[in-house]
Amino acid sequence: MILDVRLALHRLGLLMATRLAEELRVFLVPTLWEILDNTAYLNQHPEHLVQSGVAAPENSSSEILRQWERARVELGLNALHIFWAGDALHESSLPKDMDPGLSERFSSLAEGLTERLGESWQEHQMGWPLQEGSRDAAALAAAMSRYRPVILTLCESADHAPSLCNLLSEGGIRCRQVSDDESEPMRDYFKPLLARSGVTELLWEGLQLALVHTVAPQALFIGNGEERDHDPFTRMAGERDLWSTASVTWYRLK
Repeated sequence: MILDVRLALHRLGLLMATRLAEELRVFLVPTLWEILDNTAYLNQHPEHLVQSGVAAPENSSSEILRQWERARVELGLNALHIFWAGDALHESSLPKDMDPGLSERFSSLAEGLTERLGESWQEHQMGWPLQEGSRDAAALAAAMSRYRPVILTLCESADHAPSLCNLLSEGGIRCRQVSDDESEPMRDYFKPLLARSGVTELLWEGLQLALVHTVAPQALFIGNGEERDHDPFTRMAGERDLWSTASVTWYRLK
């Protein structure tokens, strides 16, 4: 499960991540570490954690950012089954049984999504941590296609799609809310998991969450660097719009 940065930056985000990791592998986006590496600047310029029309995360405070920094240094996130992908393998912390080409796929897909967003990406730079976090969550989900990942994110409004889905729509990627009947099997699958891990009681605090599924068939054609150098078909695939056949579906976790 991939934790969107909006949820990670909620006051309950860190606790939720550690509890979820008791039941499944949790993946964080590299933007979270970029935020933590710039806490001094962000504490002085909190406007970067706010988007036009979107409420700031409850835990954009310096205290919650410090908690994440302490978790990174003191808790040993790998031992807790919490992982992350970076732009390169040496910047990542991945399960041993995960293929080494994941970091390259993630980097290529993140770049491709930025290109699709074009001018609209520049308009979002005031809220760069949240927008980059959404981009990275989608790119990581696409890169992990063979592992059937799902993104867990906040629903800031009961009447609108999650901000992550809005960003992808701006990039021309098909996003559709799945009906209650269609999503019922998936919600029935996740609810026992959330109950066993102790996340259900966190939802009682008023958290409105959504699950986002990303389908990106072109992502399967991105191999490791050696393959891209020697396989002409892979090189051609790398030059394509890797998001051209992608689609996203989402539903609220009720």
